[in-house]
Amino acid sequence: MSVNEQSTSKPVLGLLLGFEDSMADFVELARQGEAAGMGSMYTVEAGRSAFVSAAAVIAATERVTVGTYIANAYAREPWLTGIAARDLDELSGGRFTLGIGTGNPHFNDWYMGADSSRPLAKMREYIEIVRSVVAGRAGEPVRYDGDHHRIRWRATWEPTRPSIPVYLSASGPKMVQLAGEVSDGVGVGVMASVGFMSDIVRPAARSVAAEAGRDPDSLGFLMGSFLSVNADEELARKVTQATICGLFHPVPHPYYDSQLRQLGFDEFADAAARLVPQGQMRQAMELVPDEVVDTMTITGTPAQCAARIADYTGLSDEIILYRLPQRNDPPGLAGYESLFEVVSLACA
Repeated sequence: MSVNEQSTSKPVLGLLLGFEDSMADFVELARQGEAAGMGSMYTVEAGRSAFVSAAAVIAATERVTVGTYIANAYAREPWLTGIAARDLDELSGGRFTLGIGTGNPHFNDWYMGADSSRPLAKMREYIEIVRSVVAGRAGEPVRYDGDHHRIRWRATWEPTRPSIPVYLSASGPKMVQLAGEVSDGVGVGVMASVGFMSDIVRPAARSVAAEAGRDPDSLGFLMGSFLSVNADEELARKVTQATICGLFHPVPHPYYDSQLRQLGFDEFADAAARLVPQGQMRQAMELVPDEVVDTMTITGTPAQCAARIADYTGLSDEIILYRLPQRNDPPGLAGYESLFEVVSLACA
């Protein structure tokens, strides 16, 4: 394949979990999603631990892939991340996928006092160590001596399988290239357009993989996506507009600000960065370009959302859906019925 060539496979549909009110709720959602035919469940590291949440989902499911999307590399050393991944892969019978990223540097500072500088150099070492740890055979030494991390370790038991997929979360061009060079694939955030995947992410990662002597076809491409589904299309769009603007509070989220700018929406990004921190949410919502809603999110009626998912055929191996609650949704888990309707239509 050339760097731009792609398959014709429909993306696997996954669900992003961890924002629900209780662990019991998202575990039940995982059960329902598996029963509805979804292929994967991913836990987010925000208000909850991605690894503890993943263990709960693994225990509640039988078939789906379970992963972290994403685990914060600044929150734990690569050895600890690697052995946690090994444990979860064993617990799941080989169903685990590890998504790793730098996290939001603002939150790293506020929540942990962590220095997020030099992320490219750190993540190169981090991913290389983690991939060595998850693949480590019993008794075989794992050695690494870098500027950011070092390890002298050997496993005392065999891994469940020869390796575990390790994806690097990336949105900026340099991190995407690093993912193509050292990881099993790229994990893109929740606002990726078809053009972003086809013209920016895939060519960059595949090209670097080829230059590094790796098989570009071995790379996987995952993406998250806001899903705003409503029988009333206009209501769905308003929820999406508010959510996009929320990415600029209390300060602009660096990764989504970057994605908007890479796709030419500098004017809106500048306005949102000015208005939202000042509490002028309504004014910012009025400035969200229709093209951003239409191309960078999955928004509309169930049929419209299913059609948008189909647009990513051959561009993303998995789309991990992040449901945006609607004002007219029924309360509790019943509010996910519209998401499962979209899944049914998209998989038909």
